[in-house]
Amino acid sequence: MEPKKIFQVNRRAFLRGAGGVAIGLPFLESLPERSAWAADAPPTFALFMVAACGVVPGKFLPAAKGALTDDGLKSSGKAVSALHAHAANLLMLQANYPMSGVTGCGHAQGLVQALTAKNSQGSGGNTYSSGPSADVVIGKAFGADPLTLYAGNKKNGYIVERVSFKASGAGQVRSADDNPYTLYAKLVGLTTSTGTQTPTQSNTASELAATRKSVNDLVKAELNALKAMSVLSKADRDRLDQHFQGIRDVETTMGGMAAQAGPSCSTTGLDQTTLDKWKSGFAFTTNGMIEDVARLHMQIVALAFGCAYNRVATMQWGDGTDQTRYNVASNASLGWPFHHLSHRVQSDSQSGSNPTAEAAHAEVDALRMTTLAAGLDAFAQRGLADKSIVLWTNHVAEGPNHSFKNLPYIIWGNGGGYIKNGQFIDSGGAGNGKVLNTIIKAVTKDKPATLTDFGDGTGGELAAMKV
Repeated sequence: MEPKKIFQVNRRAFLRGAGGVAIGLPFLESLPERSAWAADAPPTFALFMVAACGVVPGKFLPAAKGALTDDGLKSSGKAVSALHAHAANLLMLQANYPMSGVTGCGHAQGLVQALTAKNSQGSGGNTYSSGPSADVVIGKAFGADPLTLYAGNKKNGYIVERVSFKASGAGQVRSADDNPYTLYAKLVGLTTSTGTQTPTQSNTASELAATRKSVNDLVKAELNALKAMSVLSKADRDRLDQHFQGIRDVETTMGGMAAQAGPSCSTTGLDQTTLDKWKSGFAFTTNGMIEDVARLHMQIVALAFGCAYNRVATMQWGDGTDQTRYNVASNASLGWPFHHLSHRVQSDSQSGSNPTAEAAHAEVDALRMTTLAAGLDAFAQRGLADKSIVLWTNHVAEGPNHSFKNLPYIIWGNGGGYIKNGQFIDSGGAGNGKVLNTIIKAVTKDKPATLTDFGDGTGGELAAMKV
């Protein structure tokens, strides 16, 4: 009689199934020694997001500093009202970039300062940094490169990636993935880090394409065996159900997005030909797809953090001079790209005062916050509120004058009990170096001290952010 097969979770916290498929597991309190996170030192994760073209200040953040509540945000009439369900896990503030004002292309200069907290160098769309970005500093502490993502149309051409910068050599911007499927494929174990497949994995991909199965189907037996373990708590079983449902939700959304961009991910997105095509640049429309991509990136980063795949990620949300034509009510009569709306005039270089353009910009702000709320839902569903820091900011404070002062910051999660939540605080005119320093310290608190300062040299953390 053949001995009964025993399914086990390996030390890398992957569940392995048919065809060599490996799906990362979330943290399981009942099995800490076999989970992705060590029980005695749970890690903290960070996602930095930098959006483009500013906001409409008077219609964006709450009117007054103080406690953030569900009802208070919901009735605020501001763009951030879309985040009301996350009020208890939010910290809002305003901070300044190192440069006192624009000296060249404000869009490029703002992007460069956003995560480096250093003056930009050079001019025009190729403005560069004089130091590393916060994500790279965190990644270096853990010996890994950050995940670097992009939601936008790279073919716009003038200002593309300008957020994540390498630690060695000034100006070395890091390339970002605009295709959400790239990271997704790595997480489910169908590709290696180089994007190639083994013969077994290739056969598995063909099976999935032919049968329209989910990757979850290929680890079903292993998952059921894991859930049947008597040591596993109900909370852990619920966490597993949520985790694998999240994978399925991503697959479903991928299929819907693929209808705009080419073959459906649920049928042909897993074969080598399509994977290579998507990795080299997938079809991108300039309208609503940008929000779909941003939402998917956030969902997949939440999955990556839940599997402890990486500790830090960045996402640039929109191009420096964004040509997305948002389908919002006030833009129906104008039909302008977002960059023109932000300038309040139909120009990439001049600024105006068109009230309809300002109204449309405020509506885009609200739409973006709705997308951000959906992304935060994914982090919350994976139980990451006390294990993560998700930061959203913009590369300029507002569109017409490209100001580097009083930039809006929205922070979700307490970073392992390090960051204050449920408040809109007064930063006292702090520079963004202090904001980033505080986040770096929160994420690297389980590592030996490797950083004495970051950014423009103003030094230290922002005490008002800390618990």
